[in-house]
Amino acid sequence: MLGKSPAKNHLESLVSPFGLVLILTFFTFFLVLTNNSKEDLSTSYGIGEVLGFWQNGFFGLMGFTLQMMMILVFGYALAIFKPVNSFLRSISQIPKNLVTAVLLTASVTLVAGLLNWGFGLIVGALLARFVHEALVEKGIGTNAALLAATGYLGMSVWHGGLSGSAPLTVAEQGHFLEKELGVIPVEATIFSEFNLLITGGLVFVFLLTAWFLAKSGSKSYEGNEAVSLDPMGPGVENNLARVAGLFMLLLVILGVVFGKDQGLGFISLNWINFLLFAVTLIVYRSPVNFSNAVAKGLKSSADIFIQFPFYAGILGLITDSGLLATFAEVSIELISPELFPIFTFFSAGLVNLFVPSGGGQWAIQGPIIFETATALSLDTGKMIMVFAYGDQISNLLQPFWALPLLSITGVSVRKIFPYTLIFFIVGLFWLSMSLFLFF
Repeated sequence: MLGKSPAKNHLESLVSPFGLVLILTFFTFFLVLTNNSKEDLSTSYGIGEVLGFWQNGFFGLMGFTLQMMMILVFGYALAIFKPVNSFLRSISQIPKNLVTAVLLTASVTLVAGLLNWGFGLIVGALLARFVHEALVEKGIGTNAALLAATGYLGMSVWHGGLSGSAPLTVAEQGHFLEKELGVIPVEATIFSEFNLLITGGLVFVFLLTAWFLAKSGSKSYEGNEAVSLDPMGPGVENNLARVAGLFMLLLVILGVVFGKDQGLGFISLNWINFLLFAVTLIVYRSPVNFSNAVAKGLKSSADIFIQFPFYAGILGLITDSGLLATFAEVSIELISPELFPIFTFFSAGLVNLFVPSGGGQWAIQGPIIFETATALSLDTGKMIMVFAYGDQISNLLQPFWALPLLSITGVSVRKIFPYTLIFFIVGLFWLSMSLFLFF
């Protein structure tokens, strides 16, 4: 069997997520070195000084990196829990035709994605596979690519849900923009009327589009090649992990009942992760099974671990060099307050194609958005959600997060892309129209 050519290997390494963040880092170095952003415009930054900016920022997001890894790892561990798999297999027998199969897959995936993006990604992939297999067994016409596309929809709504990295980050005491932005509670972002209306409408238009595609799409009666699955059950040797999880859950409940925060102010990224940690301990019961499930999830978080220090380095470059202030000044001069939200939305969607991580992207774009929004007297809570919408919708064009789904379902990216493109166009239209109407 012939291997790939060296030229093709070089190209693939460049367009990989890690390759792209390296290119983005070098590009930012170039911008900083060529930008005279000091008061004395005749003086530019030296290479040593710029390297210092980058090095100072490199480890600036360590806590945030761990938070992002945890939210994916625990979501993944819960998704591969054997009872969850059994439940998905049982409901996959419900559909009697492709239309109900697609609507079921889309509905469950969207709800799961709003709860937790890692959970939604794996649950959507598993359900798409199980539903397709059930239809084939019954001799009913199916469409593996369309089912896989609907199983990916959770990644197009996640940033407006309970695991949205940008809104949860700014709700956290001590987040990396707290000095400039302060702490913004989730009442002003995730649970705002603005987000509930827009995200609810997005779910509706996605379901309507899924129904239309299922009615008009092609059908087949063949199975699909996919990797074998290895769900994990609870341990039987002891209940130590369950006891620890119940204790942690008790702390969560006591914090909600007797905590200082009023309303939904207690919800933050750390709170979500603490709750997920407790629930995962409870369901796996023993330390051994819990550790094994988490170890599987950790493999899926490797890219976050590798890439986030470079995102932090980019943040250090654009902040310490004054490039951030320059970007903000240019935006203020060129863009009116009425157009800045839609500009932010489209720019977030574009950047997400190159920086396929909502958390890493927020680290880079968040400061710029905040500086400009403050100068233009715009609602910062709404602007955070505008960024979130742009980041999530272009996931439908970004194959990075679809890799686990493609592996589980056995569907190629070439087959799934026409459907995700349609969902992207419909979602883009709804979100753009909503920003003009409701911002």
